[in-house]
Amino acid sequence: MAGETIVRGAGPLTDLRVLDLSEGVAGPFATKLLSSLGADVITVEVPGRGDESRSRPPFLADDPHPEKSGLFLYLNTDKRSITLDLRQPGGQAIARKLIEWADIVVESFAPGQLQRWNIDYDSIEQLSPETILVSVSGYGQEGPYSAYEWSNLSALAMGGLLQITGDPDREPLKVGGRPAEYLGGLAAFSGAMVALYAQRATGEGQHVDVSLTEAVATAQMYSGLNYAYLGENRERVNEFAPTFRVQNGHVGVMYRQQNWADFCRMMERPDMIEDERFNDMTTRRTHSAELNEIVSAWMSTQEKRELYHRAQAQGMPFGYICNARDLIESPQYQHREYFVELDHPVSGRLTYPGTPLRWDGHAQPTDRAPLLGEHNGEVYNSLGYSDAEQVILRSEQII
Repeated sequence: MAGETIVRGAGPLTDLRVLDLSEGVAGPFATKLLSSLGADVITVEVPGRGDESRSRPPFLADDPHPEKSGLFLYLNTDKRSITLDLRQPGGQAIARKLIEWADIVVESFAPGQLQRWNIDYDSIEQLSPETILVSVSGYGQEGPYSAYEWSNLSALAMGGLLQITGDPDREPLKVGGRPAEYLGGLAAFSGAMVALYAQRATGEGQHVDVSLTEAVATAQMYSGLNYAYLGENRERVNEFAPTFRVQNGHVGVMYRQQNWADFCRMMERPDMIEDERFNDMTTRRTHSAELNEIVSAWMSTQEKRELYHRAQAQGMPFGYICNARDLIESPQYQHREYFVELDHPVSGRLTYPGTPLRWDGHAQPTDRAPLLGEHNGEVYNSLGYSDAEQVILRSEQII
């Protein structure tokens, strides 16, 4: 692509160019991590509609406006936005020019769709052999399930995580939020970085195939190994890591043998230290209902933050259940500058979560998410399309 790369932010990847053809959460989260490290990311959106996440809540002031989706605003910081209809041959021709510009292309279409548009990895190899393609899908690009529809819930189920989540005497419990999609995004980011390392060593691109279901399966492989080694399905259990209600919320507790005496003294129950029902892991499991009843009564009188800090001071792995306010006000998050304030021309000034990555000990500078098609002019001009030609492309709804 003619013209210079526009660097947005700073970091170790300021010379990296990324074309984001993905939608939703997983692919955009992977490219968000790349952009947070300085990569120039162009996200391609459907003309008129935009990325599907623009239509997902939460919306600022409950107004379902395409520029007010909190999900889109978070996932697309530090990116440029163009509109392009890949269903049209003219759009596919433009996509090929963008692929030549890019070091990495990220996509989340159904397996086989890029081939029908002649921009699959075989086509990319012919066009730009050094370009990396990262494909994100529910089940992967191949296999008997590859064409199946998927969702965050189905990925959690088919990846095995729901089997070990929840109370043992109840049905499996869904994990809140969209963990399968974010796990898939982390896998896509990791795969892109490994492929980039190989590209810079050999000059050759790679096709990275990311399965969200496999990302979930990998994240809970403890139960899989339990079956592989012992031939047993791991059942849902909670007696060694229960959650108790306190005065102002809930606190998670893990009973560890090396902290058992300290825990009993903290409850002002030194008599329990040598209680045969509770003084080792095996008997504690047998009498877990009795133990939890005792602990629950004491917990109900405690304050979550004070208890958390008191337990942690003695090396006990307690954790209180954080709500959104707890997160934003946490001195740990504040110290690490995790939350940032960004001003958006439509949504105004809002607080955004950051990323889990730091470079040289500091969070990277962050720019707001783009408006729909905000960078059409600068990108298409740099591709060689005049203003008059862009008018024609808009009239034909290609851009």
